[in-house]
Amino acid sequence: MRELVHEFKTRGPVYRRTVQTTLKASYTNHYRRGLIKLLGVLEFRSSNHTHRPVIEALALVARYANAGNTTYYPLGEMVPVHKAMGGDWAEVVHRTDKRGRRRVVRMVYEVVALQALRDQLKCKEIWVVGADKWRNPDEDLPQDFAERREENYRELRKPLDAAVFVDELREQMTSELTLLNDQLPKMGWLDIAERKSGAIRLTPAEAQPEPRNLRRIKGEVQRRWGVVPLIDMLKEAVLRTGCLDAVTSVSGGGSLSAEVLAERLLLVIYAYGTNTGIKAVASGGHGHTEDELRYVRRRYLSAEAARAIAIQIANATFAARSGDLWGQGSTAVASDSTHVRAYDQNLFTEWHSRYGGRGVLIYWHVEKKSLAIHSQLINCTAFPRSLR
Repeated sequence: MRELVHEFKTRGPVYRRTVQTTLKASYTNHYRRGLIKLLGVLEFRSSNHTHRPVIEALALVARYANAGNTTYYPLGEMVPVHKAMGGDWAEVVHRTDKRGRRRVVRMVYEVVALQALRDQLKCKEIWVVGADKWRNPDEDLPQDFAERREENYRELRKPLDAAVFVDELREQMTSELTLLNDQLPKMGWLDIAERKSGAIRLTPAEAQPEPRNLRRIKGEVQRRWGVVPLIDMLKEAVLRTGCLDAVTSVSGGGSLSAEVLAERLLLVIYAYGTNTGIKAVASGGHGHTEDELRYVRRRYLSAEAARAIAIQIANATFAARSGDLWGQGSTAVASDSTHVRAYDQNLFTEWHSRYGGRGVLIYWHVEKKSLAIHSQLINCTAFPRSLR
């Protein structure tokens, strides 16, 4: 019974109505402004008469774009009807007014029309005049494709008969699914668990043995330097490279001395680079208030200054590192991950508390030249959007 109640709340009409209401509110309060402007710039066409009502619906939306707070379309207005207005949206698009008349709700109709446009653009049933990726599908094929059909199909290695193509595809899918079904019982590392979503869970991989010399290296680093706070490492990098000179030199005749400005810049960079935040860093016993740190961030730490600091530290790193270990190249590799939402049926989908949802982590390995590499000490991606 609990599972039935849960399914009703997450998949039933109440849940769908909640999603529709939230979508309408988000569109009305935020997205509508930009989408309406796009409708005034882009010209949509369709080569299929079946989807002509969607084109007419977009014209109606554009015509009443500046109608103010009008809830319904006028009674005498001809409202185009298309497939997207049915299903779950049918009860929301139409509403009975105070006089008992069935009316079309303008904002909901706009949402439905734009959703229909999105779906038809994906399959190019509707295309955009002057576009490249979303251009007329008739322009995707050579103009003489029909006359040279046999030659073109031979180049594509596809049969001319559609039934033969479908049979080959069906045979391939059947063969692969049969192979998977036969191999599943032999996979000891695969665990098919009973979940609400019916997902397949992979058993955790066994831990790899630790490299033999890694423990020795860690021990030697600990013996030589002990535990060094990150703020001290940042301060040492600044003192060795002089990367803050370009920022502190512009203070000019201001009330801040170069030394005080450098200290506050260090604290601000540490606050953003470690995601600690200015408020938390300001609570330390260094004598600089939160307002003073925020003023320095607004006044001196611009995006250009952050890039210049990172470039100087990166160049100093390349100049100081041992050529016997790292070679003479001027590139470095940076690795970071991006959280991408995925369906539960994906074998690699898992819940991430940090990102607040299910998905997979995709790691990007990027090589950058020394003048463009970002420094871990000054992680510009951790700055506010105004500094990125």
